[in-house]
Amino acid sequence: MTLVARRGTSAVTVTLVVLELLVGAAALYGGIGLVAGNLIGMPDEWLVGTPFTSWLWPGVFLLLVVAVPMVAAAMLELRGSPRAAVVSVLAGAAQVAWIAVQLLVMQRYHVLQPVMSLAGLAVLLLALAAHRSRA
Repeated sequence: MTLVARRGTSAVTVTLVVLELLVGAAALYGGIGLVAGNLIGMPDEWLVGTPFTSWLWPGVFLLLVVAVPMVAAAMLELRGSPRAAVVSVLAGAAQVAWIAVQLLVMQRYHVLQPVMSLAGLAVLLLALAAHRSRA
């Protein structure tokens, strides 16, 4: 039975899925934009001092570390999978770690970093809350 079809689906779970889909969509947009030749306009000087000479690999990593786990977590939540809790917690933790590593490697600040870090933390906490109430 899917999330939409289940009676009594909590607002926490619905919020979790919406947030996972939003973060996943943002990461897909950013990752594809970077991989396709930095169509999103990230400054090349931000790569100075990093192991990267172009935005290709950061885009690939964004897709693999953030977009795929977030979308997978949302799909598992929608399906009511028993694995949804673990995948959602890991997706949230991966988002927070992504921002932390980004700050450490690039040593650059952007206003979206705290926003996306808080979104990842919210996914993690919502996943714990949603699945604790089901246990």
